Amino acid sequence: MAPSKMVPQTPYKIWHGKSASYKHLRAWGRPAYVKRLVEDKLDLRSIMCRFIGYPKETTGYYFYDLSEQKIFLSRNAVFLEKGFPTDSRRDKMLLEESSEARQ
Repeated sequence: MAPSKMVPQTPYKIWHGKSASYKHLRAWGRPAYVKRLVEDKLDLRSIMCRFIGYPKETTGYYFYDLSEQKIFLSRNAVFLEKGFPTDSRRDKMLLEESSEARQ
């Protein structure tokens, strides 16, 4: 049911008395630091992954680990609002040969 001339509000707002919050929704492919489940004392506490979706049955997010090439579920993540480091275009470096002969 969508808002209409007869009912100007959404069903969620009618039932709950407030507008729905969409802060928990993330863009697909967004980079994030995800807390590791098993951590050694000297290992990194989080790994950089990509967000790939939402599970149907539980609360959390699906992530793709680039280093291990695995998909896993986690609730503990910090999403990066800027771009992913591998997405940035690398500038080409031009090297010029020296015309001087080595002695």
